[in-house]
Amino acid sequence: MPNYNPKTEHLTKQKTTWQHLPTKAVRVPEIFLEEIEGYARSLDSHSKRVSLDNGSLSSPTNINLESVLSVIAAWQLEEIIKLQLELPEIIGRKKEHRCDRSLENCILYLADRCDYALSQDGAGFNGADAGFGHWLAARIKEKKPIIKAHAASAVKMLQKYRHQLDKGGLNLPQWELIEHQYPEDSPKVAVTNEAGEQYIPENRVEVKGEMIVVYAPYDSSGKFQRDCKTIDGYKFEGGDKSWRFPLFKALEVEETLITKEFHISAQFRGAIAYAQIKIEEEKAIKEAEALAIADGIVSLVKAADLNTVLANGWYLRDYQKKGAEWLLAHRRGGIFTGGILADHMGLGKSLTTLVAARAMQCTHDCPVFVIAPVSVMENWIREAERAEVRIECFSWGKVPKPLDTQKYVLICDEAHYAQNINSQRTKKMLELAHHENCLTAWLLTGTPIKNSRPVNLYPLLFAVNHPLATDKWEYERYYCNAGHKSVGKGKSVWDNSGAAHLDELAHKTEDVILRRTKDECLTELPAKTRLFKEAELEAGAAKLYQETIRSFVDDYRRRAKLGEVDENAEALVTLNILRKVGSEFKVESAIALAEELLDQGQQVILFTEFVESAKAIASKLGGLLLTGETKPTDRQLLVDQFQAGGNKIFVGTIKAGGVGLTLTAASNVVLVDRAWTPGDCEQAEDRCHRLGQENAVFATWLQLGHIDKAIDDLLLQKQQRIELVLKGKRKTLQGINSASDLAKELLAIL
Repeated sequence: MPNYNPKTEHLTKQKTTWQHLPTKAVRVPEIFLEEIEGYARSLDSHSKRVSLDNGSLSSPTNINLESVLSVIAAWQLEEIIKLQLELPEIIGRKKEHRCDRSLENCILYLADRCDYALSQDGAGFNGADAGFGHWLAARIKEKKPIIKAHAASAVKMLQKYRHQLDKGGLNLPQWELIEHQYPEDSPKVAVTNEAGEQYIPENRVEVKGEMIVVYAPYDSSGKFQRDCKTIDGYKFEGGDKSWRFPLFKALEVEETLITKEFHISAQFRGAIAYAQIKIEEEKAIKEAEALAIADGIVSLVKAADLNTVLANGWYLRDYQKKGAEWLLAHRRGGIFTGGILADHMGLGKSLTTLVAARAMQCTHDCPVFVIAPVSVMENWIREAERAEVRIECFSWGKVPKPLDTQKYVLICDEAHYAQNINSQRTKKMLELAHHENCLTAWLLTGTPIKNSRPVNLYPLLFAVNHPLATDKWEYERYYCNAGHKSVGKGKSVWDNSGAAHLDELAHKTEDVILRRTKDECLTELPAKTRLFKEAELEAGAAKLYQETIRSFVDDYRRRAKLGEVDENAEALVTLNILRKVGSEFKVESAIALAEELLDQGQQVILFTEFVESAKAIASKLGGLLLTGETKPTDRQLLVDQFQAGGNKIFVGTIKAGGVGLTLTAASNVVLVDRAWTPGDCEQAEDRCHRLGQENAVFATWLQLGHIDKAIDDLLLQKQQRIELVLKGKRKTLQGINSASDLAKELLAIL
C-alpha cells in the first residue's frame, strides 16, 4: 500500500545538474533519431553533453541529401506545401547572413591598376570600361550603394578580366548568390532648399530596376513629349507621370531630354558610363563586320579584274570601275542586298553592271538574270559578250520565278518599270529580289523617281531592303505628304502623290543610290544643247488645226456640262487627243527640218509619241522605222544599219526606241512630241548623247501652240523636282501641276 505522506526531513537536499523545463513535442525527420537519442541520454547520465549543433545536424555535408528527400517524399502533401512556402524565407535569411564583398574587391583591384589603355594590356580596366569601372570604384570607396542593375552589369563586364583577377587571387562571385545585396532602385532625388528643408524636384532623373525614369512637368507646347517619343523603347507610366527608357539609352536620354533644370541621381551617371561601353562594343562589332565586308569586296574586285581589256578591245573608264566596285559592295552579306545605279543616260550602266556580274559569276558559279524592256534585250546580249559573262534575258512581261536550288544575280534594267508597288511585274521582281538565293539585286535606271514622286522610289528601296522601306505607310506619310483625300459623297482615298522632306530623303538614300552626271564622268563628252522650235503651218493648215482643236474642246465642255463624263479623267483623254492632232499637223515641219539637216550632210533621229506620225515621217523621208510593231530580231539590225551610215534617217516612237539604243552616228535628234515624263524625253535625246559621241548634240523640241508649250513647261518643272529629290535642295515642293490638272487648265483657256 502506498505511503501518501512520506517523511523526507531526513533527506539531504541535492541541487540538480540540469534544469527541468516544460517539454514540447517536436517532429523531426527520422534520420535525426540517433543523434537526438544520444543527446537525451547524455542529459540523463550527467555525462558530457552531446551538442546538437556540433555539425552533426547543422552541416549539410554530414547529411545525405538523398535521405532527406526520401523522408520528405513520405510526408503528407500538406506538409510538403508548407515546406515549399517556408523555403524562400529560409533561403533569404541565409543570404542575409552572408555578405559577400568579392565583387567590390574585384572592382577596386582593377581600378587601382588601371592605366586607361585603349587595348587589352593586362593592367586594370581598358578602353570604355574605365569610365564605368572608376565610377563603381568611387561609389564603393565612398560607401554609397550600388543598384542591382549596375552590379549585374559589373559582373558581366568583369568576365573579360578573369585572367587579371586570377593573378591577384580574386574570384568573381556567382551573381545569384549576391544579387540580394543590391537595391533595385536608386534613392529618390531630393534637394535641400535655403531653409534646410528637403523636397522632391519636379525635374529629376532616377533609375528603377532596368529603366531610366524621367520626371518633368507637362510641356504645353508638346516638344518634350515629342522628344521622348524619338527614343526607342520609351514608355509613359501614367501612375507617377514619368517617362521611362531602357538603361542602355542613357546617353540618348541625356542628349535629347536633359537640361540644366534637371536634378540627376548618381545611378543615372553610372548608366551613362555603362552606355558608353555598349556603344564601344557595338562600334567594335560594326568595325569587325565592316572588315569582313571589305575583305569580301576586295576578293570580288580582284575577281572582276577591272583593268583587263574587254573582248572588243575596250577598257573600262575610271568611273565605270568605281561603279563596278560600288555594285560589288551592294549585295547580300555586304551593304543592304543590292543597289540602285542611277547614272545619267549614256554613261554605260549596262557594261559597268555586267563586269560586276562577271565577278559574281566567277566567284559563285551562278546564273545572271537580266530583266529589261524587249527593245534593249539584244543590246544586253551584245554587251554581255563584250564583258564575257553568261546572262539569261527576260522581258518585264515575263519575269522568271526564283531558283530554289541555286544562287543567282539579278539585274533589272529600266527599273522604273517596277515603280508601282501594286503591279504584277513589280511583285514578281520583288519575289526574285527577296529570295534567299538572290546574291544581289542591281537596279538600273536613269529616272529613279519617275514623275518626280517619292512614292515611285519606294519599291526600289524595298527591293534592296533599305531601312527607309521598312514601313510603307510611314514612308508615304513623311516623304510623300500622304493622307486621306476627299473624293466627295463622304468617301476618301489615300493620296500619296505629293513630296516632302526631300533633302532628308536625298541624304538617307545616298548609301543605296549611285547617281553621277555626264559632266562629272565624261568631261570630254561634247555638250548637248536643247532647242525649242515653233512648228510653222501654212495658212490653210493653221486654220484647219484651230478648227479641229475647237471641235474637240467644245465637245468636251458640252459633255462635262451635262455631267456625262468624269471631268478629271475626260480632260486628260481629251488633251491626249489634242496632242495626237498636233503631232499629225507637225509632221510636215518635222520633215522640213530633217531635210534641212540632211542637206548639211547630217544624220537625223526623229522621235514621236504616236505611231501614225512616225510612219508618215519615215515614209516621206525613206528612213528607218522603229515602233512597238517592230520584231525584236529586227531592232538591232535597224540600229546597226543606221550606225554604219546605211540610212541617214532614224524614226521611232519614244516608247519603243527611246531607251537602250546607241545611235551616236547622229548628233541631231528631233522630238516631234514629248512623253509625259521628263526622264523619257531625256532618254530619247541621249540615244546619241552618250559614250562614243564625238560631236556636239542638238536636241530640238517642236512646239505647236499652247498645248505643247504648257506640256513642255510641266516637263521642265518635273525635271527640276526630280533633281531636287535626288540632290536634296528643298524639303517640299508645291505648285507643280499634274498632267490631269494641266489638262483641265488648258481646256479652260483653249
